[in-house]
Amino acid sequence: MAIRKAMGKNMRNIQRGYTPDERARGVYGENVRLGIERSRLLTESYQATEGRPMVIRRARALEHILLNMTVFIEDGQLLAGNYAESPDHLVHFIEQNWRSVQRVIQPGAPGETLTDEAGRQEFDRLCEYWDGRSLREILTRSMTQEKARYFKYGGTILWSLLSEGFVPNYEKLFKIGLEGVIRQAEERLAEVEDLVPYDYFEQKDFLEAAIITLRAAIAFAGRFAARAREMAAVEPDPENRKRLEAIAEACDRVPAHPPRTLREAMQFFWLIHVITHQIEFIAIGIGARLDVLFNSYFLADREAGRTTEEEALALLEDLYINFEGCSQMYSPMISGVYGGGHLLQSLVIGGVDADGRDVTNEMSYLVLEAAKSVRTLQGSICLRYHDGTPRELMLKAIEVIRTGIGYPALFNDKSMIPRLLEWGCTLEQARDYVIFGCVYLHLPGLNAMHQGGGYLVLPKCLVWALRQGVDPKTGEQYGARTPDPAGFACIEDVMAAYLEQVRFFAKKRAQLDNLGKAIYRRWAPRPFSSALLDGCIERGRDGRDWSPPAVFDHAVIVGPTNVVDSMAAIRKHVFEDGRVTMPELITALEANWEGREDLRRLMKNGTPKYGNDEDGVDALAEEVHRRTEEAVETSLNPFGIPYKGDGSGVSATYGLAGDCEATPDGRRNGEPFADGTISPMPGADLKGPTAVLASAARVGTPYNQLLNQKFQPQMLDGDFRDLFYGYLKTWGDLEVNHIQFNVVDRETLIEAQAHPEDHTDLIVRVAGYSAYFVDLSKGLQDNIIERTEQDFG
Repeated sequence: MAIRKAMGKNMRNIQRGYTPDERARGVYGENVRLGIERSRLLTESYQATEGRPMVIRRARALEHILLNMTVFIEDGQLLAGNYAESPDHLVHFIEQNWRSVQRVIQPGAPGETLTDEAGRQEFDRLCEYWDGRSLREILTRSMTQEKARYFKYGGTILWSLLSEGFVPNYEKLFKIGLEGVIRQAEERLAEVEDLVPYDYFEQKDFLEAAIITLRAAIAFAGRFAARAREMAAVEPDPENRKRLEAIAEACDRVPAHPPRTLREAMQFFWLIHVITHQIEFIAIGIGARLDVLFNSYFLADREAGRTTEEEALALLEDLYINFEGCSQMYSPMISGVYGGGHLLQSLVIGGVDADGRDVTNEMSYLVLEAAKSVRTLQGSICLRYHDGTPRELMLKAIEVIRTGIGYPALFNDKSMIPRLLEWGCTLEQARDYVIFGCVYLHLPGLNAMHQGGGYLVLPKCLVWALRQGVDPKTGEQYGARTPDPAGFACIEDVMAAYLEQVRFFAKKRAQLDNLGKAIYRRWAPRPFSSALLDGCIERGRDGRDWSPPAVFDHAVIVGPTNVVDSMAAIRKHVFEDGRVTMPELITALEANWEGREDLRRLMKNGTPKYGNDEDGVDALAEEVHRRTEEAVETSLNPFGIPYKGDGSGVSATYGLAGDCEATPDGRRNGEPFADGTISPMPGADLKGPTAVLASAARVGTPYNQLLNQKFQPQMLDGDFRDLFYGYLKTWGDLEVNHIQFNVVDRETLIEAQAHPEDHTDLIVRVAGYSAYFVDLSKGLQDNIIERTEQDFG
């Protein structure tokens, strides 16, 4: 069966990452259009439901969208389900923030080609309703002057009302279907009517809202069934007619009822995903364990003669192409951090089951083969590794990594599961963990409607520690008031001041995040998605109203390696060797090393660096990471649960470094940070890839770490393949929690930068996601080129 060629809105056609100094370049693909249909339907519903409880208004709005939006089936498509009016339209959530879109589509603005004059006029009319009502405006009105000060980006905290992420309990849904969930909601509603609890109205409103949206989702599937039959009735080609009839049959059945076949299971999965992540409200990630979810259906189909391996592969390929068409319209700054319009959609294979047994199956290999075949950016695979992972699966993973698409990324059960147990999960829960986004840990079915977010730039915290928290531009106290660095007598004094700044800014970030959660809770409940998570129906409450004890609200950590190398340089050259005093060093930093190139070279090249299996600096790295995490965990979410650090920094190590002054590791003002939380600085890892693993192992897993490595392509071929497999075994034995690879040589990257028109399909791994190299900003391209190219020499 041929792969669907019409990939519609692929990632290159969506939205490119850029930084403020690159605004003149094209940001949006020339074929992309702003999707106004969702905004129009949402606004119509809101206008008709004024005065109703917000959860009911949100439910009626989703219902109105699902019953009236354009539905279409693309040529060759096997799994139906769209989220915008055409494959070329980009979804926007007008209720969140309309102003940035209104600005960007004006004539002369970067997105002027996203719509025509009629579209601009319609969008302007819709914005008249949302003026003063959007979540962003509610946020700014709700802020104290102090919160507003830190909401405005100052180089240390980047926070906004961003995407959420959660993983529905697909295994439960596959057993009972949405009709089963409706029955559960109706039963709970009857209990509420009988008991009349103190929160009667809140429970009643939520349960009625959930039922409205669940029925609307079933009707949405029915619209695709009807559309497929209409198309089949006039389709002359027998194969195409058969394809459309199969879509109709599947959408008649699911998601209302439990799936019976692989096609039905995958159609069920896709419709739920597109509603929860692209239509109801803004969301990122996927996180589903595809081999666990789908293999039993594949085996039953094959045994009954309903499908072949080739047909199952075609369905997976089609699923990947659907993922590739998903995106949303970010603000220019967030686009720069995310590297474009990426939704960070990741899938999980491998690992263990609730009893600790390996789950590898036929579907594990098919998922990898489909990824190798279609080479999409989204649908990035996360492979869970443990001691019982078959060699054959790892070799298949190496085969896919060798293509250069940047995945699968590997996650280590030997460090991940113990970490989840420390965070309060049961062993059964921990063994079922998934990854979504870059490296973010999650549990299927876990209510994470209020998960945290936002970036905390650690090198900037160190800069504040060396300035006593005073902004040199204004003379005002911006950070914590820490001691005068001229009086520092040892590295512990520097560490203490740095950690005080981390605690200070972690709390500021948490205050913003908690305010955002409160706004989402009151003005953006999610009755449909909540109904698919464990505990919401039973409580009769939206997922935003409560929290399970094992929840992982997070602050994204940026730049810890630069803090480690800076601490090492200060310790050696200030306190051990006395080559420079703290005042002299601070003066050089404030001058961006101008006139002190000798000192910059000493701090950069005359100090042992993290990533070389050096006991002294690696021990310091362990201390910095551990104590940083302890500092972050002093900030609490609204339920009193500590925020956790997280390494899902996407391309923030480049995008946010532009606002960080020179640091004591020899880095100049604005130069990128190390590209992952446990990645060495480019060019600093001089002793080979195994030494990097040894250093990373010494750091451990105080939070979700991210390790990028770059290999020459030939290191995964021929006899080197076994060496690479042995390298991955070493990674597993050392219990490093994560690793991912760029497999492309430096010369190819340089050639692609010079002649992008000849390398439009070149894919690289940026952070926890892959991207087309030629669509990245030049600065981010340079950053990837400069990463150390490893080999086994």
